[in-house]
Amino acid sequence: MASGTILITIPEAADDELRKLAAWFRDEDDLRGRVRAQDAPARPGEMGGALEAITVIATSGTATALCRSLFDWLARRREARKVSLKLTMGEDTLELECGSGDDSAQVLAAVRKFLDQES
Repeated sequence: MASGTILITIPEAADDELRKLAAWFRDEDDLRGRVRAQDAPARPGEMGGALEAITVIATSGTATALCRSLFDWLARRREARKVSLKLTMGEDTLELECGSGDDSAQVLAAVRKFLDQES
């Protein structure tokens, strides 16, 4: 089963929202050990960089857990309206945006199709 990397960002949200989402994903049994926080490089005069994105290693088998968890989290958050996903597998890339439960079936289908392709 092929795996890919999913880079998750929340445009115009504080890095605290990304930290909450990363913690949410880590509570999912199917996603444990697959989730990493990605810090931005520290700017001059700063001690460390802000959280820039969440990286998830996913397969078509874990795509359902990831998408279900993401849309459950979005349904509970007032602050986060849109989430951007950038999927990478080998040389191939797919970028998606989602924000409501109405997007869930379409996003899940696109993620599965992308991860099921032959690389």
